[in-house]
Amino acid sequence: MADLSDVENAVVVEVTDALYPQGISQASIVGATCRVYRGWPITASLNTDLAAGVVNVAIFPANKPDEVPDPYFDQTYATITPTSLMASVAGQSVTFSGLVASGQVVGLLIDGVPFSYVVDASDTSQSIAANLAVLINVTRVVSVSDSTITVPAAGSLIARAVTNATLSQGLRRQRREIDVSCWCPSATLRDSVCQTVDIALMSSPFILLADETMAHVRYLSTQVYDQSQNALLYRRDLCYLYEYTIIRQTVAPVMVFGDLFRNGNGSYV
Repeated sequence: MADLSDVENAVVVEVTDALYPQGISQASIVGATCRVYRGWPITASLNTDLAAGVVNVAIFPANKPDEVPDPYFDQTYATITPTSLMASVAGQSVTFSGLVASGQVVGLLIDGVPFSYVVDASDTSQSIAANLAVLINVTRVVSVSDSTITVPAAGSLIARAVTNATLSQGLRRQRREIDVSCWCPSATLRDSVCQTVDIALMSSPFILLADETMAHVRYLSTQVYDQSQNALLYRRDLCYLYEYTIIRQTVAPVMVFGDLFRNGNGSYV
């Protein structure tokens, strides 16, 4: 679920990438060390940085209330990731292979009787076969060899691997002004930093948040603060409006086998 902190963190990442396009281990594009962070600068640290020629870029929400527009993402959407685990049937045997990851469910339908196992992150294809065999062995004979299960007396054998679904529901949309405040030791450096940051933030109308949703970005204004009492302080605030959605995500199990009734007769599909 995205909230205001996620928007601020996303802006920090975008500004950092703009100032350090080759990575923070290399020199910045403006030729000076730049610190990019959330929140208001600490006075003592800021003065030390400015004296040393270090730029500070602070990202913080403006002291203004949120706007809450009418929601338009109020439906529930399901996302199902393709399974990375495979179950292959050959005669009376089933072999598990592929990438084992949590959130997947494997199932066997043996002569119309279902068996299922929820995969854990610590599982392997061998442990999946062994755990399923334990379940099956309660009612019938089964053997295991590595990642293969064999049911000698099986008349029909169906194997499936599925992944659980992620359900997303938009609870609220809101707009919040975020200020990108650039504190620089010279007017020339301030102009270079602000131009670089502004172009980066305006290059795309959307910014990716931590929950994989997008926030819409709109430029609002620019404020300049050149303070004569501090010859090293040249500040410009770039103000943007971010609109994003508060989303609730839940995990829902996916059906492996369904019991279908036709004319009073039941059968698994």
